[in-house]
Amino acid sequence: MNAPNIIYIYCDELRTDALGCYGNKYAEMKTPNIDRIAEMGVKFENCFCNSPVCVPSRVSNLTGLYPEDIGVYHNEAALSSFHLDLKYDTIPEVFARNGYKTANFGKVHLPQDLYRNVKGNTIFRHSNVEGSQMMHVKRSELKNMIAPQGFKTGRRMSIIGGRFPKDKPYPPEKVTNNALEWLKKENAPYFLRISFLQPHTPVLTPPPYNSIYMEENFPNTIEYKEKLSEFEQRFAQVVDAAKMTKEEIYLAQVYYYGLVAWIDAQIGKIFEYLESLGQLENTIIVFSADHGVSLGENGCYAKQIYAPQVHRVPLLIAGPNIKSKGKIRDEICESLDVPKTLFNLAGIETPKQFKGRDLFSSKPPVAVYSSIGFGFSSSFTFPMRLHGNYLNRNGWPRRACIRTDKYRLDKTVRLNGKPVKKEKEDIFLVNWKDDPKEIYNLAKDTNWNDILEKLSTMLDDHISNCIEIPEEYVLLIS
Repeated sequence: MNAPNIIYIYCDELRTDALGCYGNKYAEMKTPNIDRIAEMGVKFENCFCNSPVCVPSRVSNLTGLYPEDIGVYHNEAALSSFHLDLKYDTIPEVFARNGYKTANFGKVHLPQDLYRNVKGNTIFRHSNVEGSQMMHVKRSELKNMIAPQGFKTGRRMSIIGGRFPKDKPYPPEKVTNNALEWLKKENAPYFLRISFLQPHTPVLTPPPYNSIYMEENFPNTIEYKEKLSEFEQRFAQVVDAAKMTKEEIYLAQVYYYGLVAWIDAQIGKIFEYLESLGQLENTIIVFSADHGVSLGENGCYAKQIYAPQVHRVPLLIAGPNIKSKGKIRDEICESLDVPKTLFNLAGIETPKQFKGRDLFSSKPPVAVYSSIGFGFSSSFTFPMRLHGNYLNRNGWPRRACIRTDKYRLDKTVRLNGKPVKKEKEDIFLVNWKDDPKEIYNLAKDTNWNDILEKLSTMLDDHISNCIEIPEEYVLLIS
Protein backbone atom coordinates (compact mmCIF):
# COMPACT_ATOMS: atom_id res chain seq x y z
CA MET A 1 0.00 0.00 0.00
CA ASN A 2 1.22 3.50 -0.81
CA ALA A 3 2.07 5.88 2.01
CA PRO A 4 -1.17 7.56 3.09
CA ASN A 5 -1.82 11.23 2.53
CA ILE A 6 -2.67 13.19 5.67
CA ILE A 7 -4.96 16.20 5.95
CA TYR A 8 -5.01 17.73 9.42
CA ILE A 9 -7.88 20.19 9.89
CA TYR A 10 -7.16 22.37 12.90
CA CYS A 11 -9.54 24.97 14.32
CA ASP A 12 -9.23 27.62 17.02
CA GLU A 13 -11.54 27.97 20.03
CA LEU A 14 -13.82 25.15 18.89
CA ARG A 15 -16.12 23.60 21.51
CA THR A 16 -17.14 19.99 21.17
CA ASP A 17 -20.83 20.88 21.45
CA ALA A 18 -20.60 22.89 18.21
CA LEU A 19 -20.48 19.58 16.31
CA GLY A 20 -23.42 17.32 15.62
CA CYS A 21 -21.39 14.19 16.35
CA TYR A 22 -20.72 15.37 19.92
CA GLY A 23 -24.21 16.72 20.54
CA ASN A 24 -25.63 19.98 21.85
CA LYS A 25 -28.38 20.12 24.49
CA TYR A 26 -30.07 23.15 22.93
CA ALA A 27 -29.96 22.56 19.18
CA GLU A 28 -29.14 20.09 16.44
CA MET A 29 -25.79 21.22 15.07
CA LYS A 30 -25.55 21.58 11.30
CA THR A 31 -22.12 20.02 10.70
CA PRO A 32 -22.72 17.06 8.31
CA ASN A 33 -19.21 17.11 6.79
CA ILE A 34 -17.39 17.10 10.12
CA ASP A 35 -19.80 14.44 11.37
CA ARG A 36 -18.89 12.40 8.32
CA ILE A 37 -15.28 12.18 9.56
CA ALA A 38 -16.61 10.66 12.78
CA GLU A 39 -18.75 8.21 10.81
CA MET A 40 -15.77 7.18 8.67
CA GLY A 41 -13.41 6.73 11.59
CA VAL A 42 -13.09 7.21 15.34
CA LYS A 43 -14.41 9.90 17.66
CA PHE A 44 -12.41 10.51 20.84
CA GLU A 45 -14.92 11.57 23.44
CA ASN A 46 -12.55 12.82 26.14
CA CYS A 47 -9.56 14.54 24.55
CA PHE A 48 -8.08 17.51 26.45
CA CYS A 49 -5.70 20.21 25.30
CA ASN A 50 -2.31 20.70 26.97
CA SER A 51 -2.95 24.40 27.50
CA PRO A 52 -6.25 26.28 27.26
CA VAL A 53 -4.76 29.04 25.10
CA CYS A 54 -3.43 29.22 21.55
CA VAL A 55 0.38 29.31 21.46
CA PRO A 56 1.32 26.72 24.11
CA SER A 57 -1.42 24.37 22.94
CA ARG A 58 -0.18 24.58 19.35
CA VAL A 59 3.41 24.05 20.45
CA SER A 60 2.48 20.91 22.40
CA ASN A 61 0.47 19.57 19.49
CA LEU A 62 3.34 20.04 17.02
CA THR A 63 6.19 18.85 19.25
CA GLY A 64 4.59 16.18 21.43
CA LEU A 65 5.91 18.02 24.50
CA TYR A 66 4.23 19.65 27.48
CA PRO A 67 4.46 23.41 28.10
CA GLU A 68 6.81 22.65 30.99
CA ASP A 69 9.20 20.83 28.64
CA ILE A 70 9.72 23.91 26.46
CA GLY A 71 8.88 26.91 28.65
CA VAL A 72 5.94 28.09 26.53
CA TYR A 73 2.96 28.93 28.75
CA HIS A 74 0.96 31.69 27.07
CA ASN A 75 0.59 33.77 23.93
CA GLU A 76 3.48 36.10 24.80
CA ALA A 77 5.69 33.32 23.44
CA ALA A 78 4.83 34.53 19.93
CA LEU A 79 6.52 37.90 20.60
CA SER A 80 9.73 38.73 18.75
CA SER A 81 11.48 39.08 22.14
CA PHE A 82 10.77 35.45 23.07
CA HIS A 83 13.50 32.87 22.42
CA LEU A 84 13.90 29.13 22.76
CA ASP A 85 17.27 27.89 23.96
CA LEU A 86 16.96 24.51 22.24
CA LYS A 87 15.89 23.24 18.82
CA TYR A 88 12.76 21.11 18.85
CA ASP A 89 11.45 18.69 16.26
CA THR A 90 7.93 19.05 14.84
CA ILE A 91 5.36 16.90 13.06
CA PRO A 92 5.88 18.40 9.58
CA GLU A 93 9.68 18.13 9.81
CA VAL A 94 9.43 14.43 10.67
CA PHE A 95 7.12 13.80 7.72
CA ALA A 96 9.39 15.81 5.39
CA ARG A 97 12.38 13.66 6.37
CA ASN A 98 10.32 10.63 5.41
CA GLY A 99 9.49 11.74 1.89
CA TYR A 100 6.32 13.74 2.50
CA LYS A 101 5.49 17.09 0.97
CA THR A 102 4.37 19.35 3.82
CA ALA A 103 2.26 22.49 3.85
CA ASN A 104 0.26 24.71 6.17
CA PHE A 105 -2.54 27.02 5.13
CA GLY A 106 -4.00 29.42 7.64
CA LYS A 107 -3.14 30.27 11.22
CA VAL A 108 0.29 29.42 12.67
CA HIS A 109 0.77 31.40 15.96
CA LEU A 110 3.99 29.85 17.28
CA PRO A 111 7.26 31.06 18.83
CA GLN A 112 9.37 32.40 15.98
CA ASP A 113 12.33 30.19 16.94
CA LEU A 114 10.14 27.12 16.52
CA TYR A 115 8.37 28.16 13.31
CA ARG A 116 11.45 29.40 11.40
CA ASN A 117 15.06 28.21 11.35
CA VAL A 118 18.17 30.39 11.09
CA LYS A 119 17.79 30.52 7.29
CA GLY A 120 14.24 31.81 7.58
CA ASN A 121 12.60 28.61 6.34
CA THR A 122 9.43 27.46 8.08
CA ILE A 123 8.88 24.04 9.63
CA PHE A 124 6.44 23.43 6.76
CA ARG A 125 8.05 23.23 3.32
CA HIS A 126 5.21 25.47 2.14
CA SER A 127 3.28 27.90 4.36
CA ASN A 128 0.63 30.43 3.43
CA VAL A 129 -1.11 32.36 6.23
CA GLU A 130 -3.44 34.31 3.93
CA GLY A 131 -6.95 34.43 5.37
CA SER A 132 -5.81 33.68 8.92
CA GLN A 133 -5.48 37.22 10.20
CA MET A 134 -8.06 38.99 12.33
CA MET A 135 -10.53 40.59 9.96
CA HIS A 136 -10.06 44.33 9.83
CA VAL A 137 -13.47 45.70 8.96
CA LYS A 138 -14.84 49.12 9.80
CA ARG A 139 -17.03 48.83 12.88
CA SER A 140 -19.68 50.88 11.11
CA GLU A 141 -20.04 48.00 8.65
CA LEU A 142 -20.70 45.37 11.32
CA LYS A 143 -24.14 44.42 12.56
CA ASN A 144 -25.03 43.35 16.12
CA MET A 145 -21.44 43.62 17.36
CA ILE A 146 -21.15 41.99 20.80
CA ALA A 147 -18.39 42.17 23.43
CA PRO A 148 -18.45 41.84 27.24
CA GLN A 149 -17.34 44.94 29.12
CA GLY A 150 -13.97 43.37 29.92
CA PHE A 151 -13.35 42.82 26.21
CA LYS A 152 -13.83 46.52 25.45
CA THR A 153 -10.90 47.58 27.58
CA GLY A 154 -7.18 47.25 26.97
CA ARG A 155 -5.36 47.66 23.68
CA ARG A 156 -8.17 46.51 21.43
CA MET A 157 -11.69 45.21 21.46
CA SER A 158 -12.44 41.47 21.18
CA ILE A 159 -15.70 40.75 19.40
CA ILE A 160 -17.54 37.58 20.47
CA GLY A 161 -20.37 38.06 17.99
CA GLY A 162 -21.30 40.01 14.90
CA ARG A 163 -22.49 39.69 11.30
CA PHE A 164 -19.91 40.04 8.56
CA PRO A 165 -21.01 42.38 5.74
CA LYS A 166 -22.90 40.37 3.13
CA ASP A 167 -21.57 42.44 0.22
CA LYS A 168 -17.89 41.77 0.97
CA PRO A 169 -15.74 38.68 0.23
CA TYR A 170 -15.08 36.64 3.37
CA PRO A 171 -11.26 36.54 3.85
CA PRO A 172 -11.04 33.16 5.68
CA GLU A 173 -12.27 31.35 2.56
CA LYS A 174 -8.78 31.91 1.14
CA VAL A 175 -7.45 29.28 3.57
CA THR A 176 -9.52 26.54 1.94
CA ASN A 177 -9.09 27.81 -1.60
CA ASN A 178 -5.31 28.12 -1.31
CA ALA A 179 -5.05 24.63 0.18
CA LEU A 180 -7.02 23.12 -2.69
CA GLU A 181 -4.90 24.97 -5.26
CA TRP A 182 -1.76 23.55 -3.63
CA LEU A 183 -3.21 20.03 -3.73
CA LYS A 184 -3.85 20.31 -7.46
CA LYS A 185 -0.13 20.89 -8.06
CA GLU A 186 1.38 18.33 -5.66
CA ASN A 187 1.80 14.59 -5.83
CA ALA A 188 1.34 12.18 -2.96
CA PRO A 189 2.32 11.57 -0.28
CA TYR A 190 1.61 14.83 1.51
CA PHE A 191 1.04 16.14 5.02
CA LEU A 192 -1.30 19.12 4.76
CA ARG A 193 -2.50 21.16 7.71
CA ILE A 194 -5.51 23.40 7.09
CA SER A 195 -5.58 25.73 10.09
CA PHE A 196 -8.67 27.90 10.47
CA LEU A 197 -8.66 30.89 12.81
CA GLN A 198 -12.41 30.38 13.14
CA PRO A 199 -14.42 30.29 15.36
CA HIS A 200 -11.90 32.38 17.37
CA THR A 201 -12.69 36.02 18.00
CA PRO A 202 -13.59 38.17 16.21
CA VAL A 203 -16.64 35.99 15.70
CA LEU A 204 -17.88 37.72 12.55
CA THR A 205 -20.19 35.28 10.83
CA PRO A 206 -21.01 35.63 7.12
CA PRO A 207 -24.56 35.26 5.78
CA PRO A 208 -26.38 32.91 5.66
CA TYR A 209 -24.58 31.22 8.56
CA ASN A 210 -25.22 34.17 10.89
CA SER A 211 -28.92 33.31 11.10
CA ILE A 212 -29.23 29.50 10.77
CA TYR A 213 -29.57 29.04 14.56
CA MET A 214 -31.70 32.13 15.15
CA GLU A 215 -34.76 30.14 16.28
CA GLU A 216 -32.97 27.78 18.68
CA ASN A 217 -33.50 27.69 22.43
CA PHE A 218 -30.05 28.88 23.56
CA PRO A 219 -29.86 30.46 27.05
CA ASN A 220 -30.27 34.22 27.28
CA THR A 221 -29.10 34.64 30.87
CA ILE A 222 -25.83 33.89 32.68
CA GLU A 223 -25.90 31.69 35.76
CA TYR A 224 -23.11 32.23 38.28
CA LYS A 225 -21.79 29.51 40.61
CA GLU A 226 -20.10 30.34 43.92
CA LYS A 227 -18.09 27.14 44.47
CA LEU A 228 -15.56 27.76 41.73
CA SER A 229 -11.89 28.44 42.41
CA GLU A 230 -10.77 31.99 43.17
CA PHE A 231 -8.87 31.81 39.90
CA GLU A 232 -11.97 31.08 37.82
CA GLN A 233 -14.07 33.62 39.70
CA ARG A 234 -11.42 36.30 39.14
CA PHE A 235 -11.30 35.43 35.44
CA ALA A 236 -15.06 36.02 35.23
CA GLN A 237 -14.60 39.38 36.97
CA VAL A 238 -12.02 40.45 34.38
CA VAL A 239 -14.32 39.36 31.54
CA ASP A 240 -17.07 41.47 33.16
CA ALA A 241 -20.10 40.16 31.28
CA ALA A 242 -22.65 41.42 33.83
CA LYS A 243 -23.91 44.24 31.59
CA MET A 244 -24.61 42.03 28.57
CA THR A 245 -28.26 42.05 27.56
CA LYS A 246 -30.35 38.93 27.09
CA GLU A 247 -30.24 39.49 23.34
CA GLU A 248 -26.44 39.76 23.34
CA ILE A 249 -26.03 36.60 25.41
CA TYR A 250 -28.31 34.74 23.00
CA LEU A 251 -26.83 36.14 19.78
CA ALA A 252 -23.24 35.40 20.86
CA GLN A 253 -24.18 31.71 20.70
CA VAL A 254 -26.09 32.06 17.43
CA TYR A 255 -23.09 33.66 15.73
CA TYR A 256 -20.53 31.28 17.24
CA TYR A 257 -22.32 28.08 16.24
CA GLY A 258 -23.15 29.59 12.85
CA LEU A 259 -19.45 30.22 12.24
CA VAL A 260 -18.73 26.55 12.95
CA ALA A 261 -21.33 25.66 10.31
CA TRP A 262 -19.30 27.83 7.90
CA ILE A 263 -16.21 25.75 8.77
CA ASP A 264 -18.22 22.63 8.01
CA ALA A 265 -19.00 23.96 4.54
CA GLN A 266 -15.26 24.43 3.93
CA ILE A 267 -14.64 20.81 4.86
CA GLY A 268 -17.33 19.84 2.39
CA LYS A 269 -15.16 21.39 -0.34
CA ILE A 270 -12.22 19.26 0.81
CA PHE A 271 -14.28 16.08 0.65
CA GLU A 272 -15.54 17.00 -2.80
CA TYR A 273 -11.98 17.48 -4.08
CA LEU A 274 -10.65 14.23 -2.61
CA GLU A 275 -13.54 12.23 -4.03
CA SER A 276 -13.19 13.80 -7.48
CA LEU A 277 -9.65 12.42 -7.73
CA GLY A 278 -10.28 9.14 -5.93
CA GLN A 279 -7.89 10.11 -3.12
CA LEU A 280 -10.27 9.76 -0.18
CA GLU A 281 -9.56 6.05 0.33
CA ASN A 282 -5.84 6.68 0.86
CA THR A 283 -6.11 9.84 2.96
CA ILE A 284 -6.02 10.11 6.72
CA ILE A 285 -8.24 12.97 7.88
CA VAL A 286 -7.78 14.44 11.35
CA PHE A 287 -10.09 17.07 12.81
CA SER A 288 -9.30 18.85 16.06
CA ALA A 289 -8.77 22.22 17.75
CA ASP A 290 -6.21 23.94 19.95
CA HIS A 291 -8.78 24.49 22.76
CA GLY A 292 -12.43 25.32 23.34
CA VAL A 293 -14.15 28.46 24.58
CA SER A 294 -16.69 29.66 27.13
CA LEU A 295 -19.95 31.16 25.92
CA GLY A 296 -21.19 32.67 29.16
CA GLU A 297 -20.83 29.72 31.54
CA ASN A 298 -20.38 31.15 35.05
CA GLY A 299 -19.85 34.58 33.52
CA CYS A 300 -16.88 33.47 31.41
CA TYR A 301 -16.10 34.10 27.77
CA ALA A 302 -12.89 33.28 25.85
CA LYS A 303 -10.59 30.46 27.08
CA GLN A 304 -7.81 30.27 29.74
CA ILE A 305 -9.62 28.09 32.30
CA TYR A 306 -10.03 24.32 32.75
CA ALA A 307 -13.81 24.21 32.61
CA PRO A 308 -14.91 21.42 30.23
CA GLN A 309 -16.14 23.74 27.47
CA VAL A 310 -12.57 25.09 27.20
CA HIS A 311 -10.30 22.21 28.21
CA ARG A 312 -12.03 19.48 26.19
CA VAL A 313 -11.42 19.45 22.43
CA PRO A 314 -12.87 17.47 19.54
CA LEU A 315 -10.66 14.80 18.00
CA LEU A 316 -11.79 12.79 14.98
CA ILE A 317 -9.53 10.50 12.94
CA ALA A 318 -10.51 8.61 9.80
CA GLY A 319 -8.61 6.90 7.01
CA PRO A 320 -6.84 3.73 5.88
CA ASN A 321 -5.68 1.30 8.59
CA ILE A 322 -8.41 2.54 10.95
CA LYS A 323 -10.69 -0.47 11.04
CA SER A 324 -13.58 0.53 13.30
CA LYS A 325 -15.79 2.96 11.42
CA GLY A 326 -18.03 5.11 13.59
CA LYS A 327 -16.38 3.94 16.78
CA ILE A 328 -16.41 6.05 19.94
CA ARG A 329 -13.45 5.96 22.33
CA ASP A 330 -14.19 7.39 25.77
CA GLU A 331 -10.85 6.98 27.56
CA ILE A 332 -8.94 10.18 28.37
CA CYS A 333 -6.33 11.38 25.92
CA GLU A 334 -4.52 14.65 25.19
CA SER A 335 -3.61 16.75 22.19
CA LEU A 336 0.07 15.76 22.26
CA ASP A 337 -0.98 12.18 21.50
CA VAL A 338 -1.67 13.18 17.89
CA PRO A 339 1.96 13.18 16.59
CA LYS A 340 2.81 9.64 17.67
CA THR A 341 -0.56 8.42 16.39
CA LEU A 342 0.02 9.93 12.95
CA PHE A 343 3.58 8.63 12.69
CA ASN A 344 2.42 5.10 13.45
CA LEU A 345 -0.46 5.31 10.97
CA ALA A 346 2.03 6.36 8.29
CA GLY A 347 4.56 3.67 9.23
CA ILE A 348 7.14 6.21 10.45
CA GLU A 349 9.35 5.65 13.48
CA THR A 350 8.60 8.21 16.20
CA PRO A 351 11.59 10.33 17.29
CA LYS A 352 12.40 10.08 21.00
CA GLN A 353 11.42 13.69 21.66
CA PHE A 354 7.70 13.02 21.20
CA LYS A 355 5.75 12.12 24.31
CA GLY A 356 2.16 11.00 24.37
CA ARG A 357 0.95 7.70 22.95
CA ASP A 358 -0.39 6.04 19.85
CA LEU A 359 -4.13 6.30 20.37
CA PHE A 360 -4.79 3.04 18.50
CA SER A 361 -2.25 0.72 20.08
CA SER A 362 -1.31 2.06 23.54
CA LYS A 363 -3.11 1.77 26.86
CA PRO A 364 -4.87 4.87 28.22
CA PRO A 365 -2.77 6.97 30.60
CA VAL A 366 -3.35 7.35 34.31
CA ALA A 367 -3.57 11.11 33.85
CA VAL A 368 -3.23 13.95 31.34
CA TYR A 369 -1.76 17.38 32.11
CA SER A 370 -2.15 21.00 31.13
CA SER A 371 -0.66 24.39 32.11
CA ILE A 372 -1.25 28.05 31.35
CA GLY A 373 0.43 31.34 32.28
CA PHE A 374 3.99 32.58 32.77
CA GLY A 375 3.12 33.75 36.28
CA PHE A 376 5.24 36.91 36.33
CA SER A 377 4.38 40.12 38.16
CA SER A 378 4.02 41.66 34.69
CA SER A 379 1.61 38.98 33.43
CA PHE A 380 -1.94 39.88 32.41
CA THR A 381 -5.14 37.87 32.07
CA PHE A 382 -5.24 38.91 28.42
CA PRO A 383 -1.57 39.68 27.76
CA MET A 384 -1.85 40.88 24.18
CA ARG A 385 -4.36 43.49 25.32
CA LEU A 386 -2.42 44.33 28.52
CA HIS A 387 -5.63 43.78 30.45
CA GLY A 388 -6.47 42.04 33.71
CA ASN A 389 -4.60 41.70 36.99
CA TYR A 390 -4.99 38.96 39.55
CA LEU A 391 -6.29 39.33 43.09
CA ASN A 392 -4.76 42.19 45.09
CA ARG A 393 -3.35 43.55 41.81
CA ASN A 394 -0.82 40.74 41.52
CA GLY A 395 0.36 39.58 38.10
CA TRP A 396 -1.75 36.87 36.46
CA PRO A 397 -0.62 33.46 37.83
CA ARG A 398 0.31 30.14 36.28
CA ARG A 399 -2.32 27.48 36.69
CA ALA A 400 -1.66 23.75 36.21
CA CYS A 401 -4.13 20.90 35.85
CA ILE A 402 -4.25 17.11 36.11
CA ARG A 403 -7.12 14.98 34.87
CA THR A 404 -7.76 11.30 35.40
CA ASP A 405 -10.63 9.21 34.08
CA LYS A 406 -12.73 10.52 36.98
CA TYR A 407 -11.22 13.63 38.54
CA ARG A 408 -9.92 17.07 37.61
CA LEU A 409 -7.61 18.99 39.92
CA ASP A 410 -6.13 22.36 39.06
CA LYS A 411 -4.23 24.83 41.19
CA THR A 412 -2.16 28.00 41.10
CA VAL A 413 1.52 27.04 40.98
CA ARG A 414 3.39 30.26 40.22
CA LEU A 415 2.74 33.92 41.10
CA ASN A 416 4.91 37.02 40.62
CA GLY A 417 7.78 34.91 39.32
CA LYS A 418 7.87 32.47 42.26
CA PRO A 419 6.28 29.15 43.24
CA VAL A 420 3.27 29.70 45.49
CA LYS A 421 3.03 28.42 49.04
CA LYS A 422 0.76 25.46 49.61
CA GLU A 423 -1.89 27.51 51.39
CA LYS A 424 -2.13 29.82 48.36
CA GLU A 425 -2.64 27.10 45.71
CA ASP A 426 -6.42 27.67 45.53
CA ILE A 427 -7.06 24.02 44.66
CA PHE A 428 -10.13 23.08 42.66
CA LEU A 429 -11.11 19.39 42.73
CA VAL A 430 -14.08 17.93 40.92
CA ASN A 431 -15.44 14.49 40.15
CA TRP A 432 -16.22 15.22 36.51
CA LYS A 433 -17.94 11.89 35.93
CA ASP A 434 -20.60 12.79 38.52
CA ASP A 435 -20.46 16.54 37.91
CA PRO A 436 -20.07 16.96 34.12
CA LYS A 437 -20.42 20.76 34.28
CA GLU A 438 -17.51 20.75 36.78
CA ILE A 439 -18.90 23.36 39.17
CA TYR A 440 -18.83 21.74 42.62
CA ASN A 441 -15.45 22.11 44.32
CA LEU A 442 -14.62 19.18 46.59
CA ALA A 443 -11.28 20.58 47.75
CA LYS A 444 -12.56 21.83 51.11
CA ASP A 445 -14.47 18.64 51.91
CA THR A 446 -12.21 16.52 54.15
CA ASN A 447 -13.81 13.34 52.77
CA TRP A 448 -11.80 13.94 49.59
CA ASN A 449 -8.43 14.62 51.23
CA ASP A 450 -6.81 11.38 50.06
CA ILE A 451 -7.75 11.97 46.42
CA LEU A 452 -6.71 15.61 46.66
CA GLU A 453 -3.28 14.81 48.09
CA LYS A 454 -2.62 12.05 45.58
CA LEU A 455 -3.51 14.16 42.55
CA SER A 456 -1.77 17.26 43.88
CA THR A 457 1.42 15.25 44.40
CA MET A 458 1.22 13.78 40.91
CA LEU A 459 0.82 17.29 39.48
CA ASP A 460 3.77 18.54 41.54
CA ASP A 461 5.90 15.73 40.13
CA HIS A 462 4.86 16.63 36.60
CA ILE A 463 5.88 20.28 36.93
CA SER A 464 8.95 19.70 39.10
CA ASN A 465 11.48 20.11 36.27
CA CYS A 466 9.70 22.79 34.27
CA ILE A 467 11.69 25.21 32.12
CA GLU A 468 11.48 28.85 33.18
CA ILE A 469 12.40 31.69 30.85
CA PRO A 470 13.55 35.24 31.72
CA GLU A 471 10.73 37.71 32.31
CA GLU A 472 12.14 40.10 29.73
CA TYR A 473 11.36 37.52 27.02
CA VAL A 474 7.64 38.15 27.50
CA LEU A 475 7.54 41.70 28.83
CA LEU A 476 4.97 43.81 27.02
CA ILE A 477 5.07 47.59 27.05
CA SER A 478 1.87 49.63 27.04
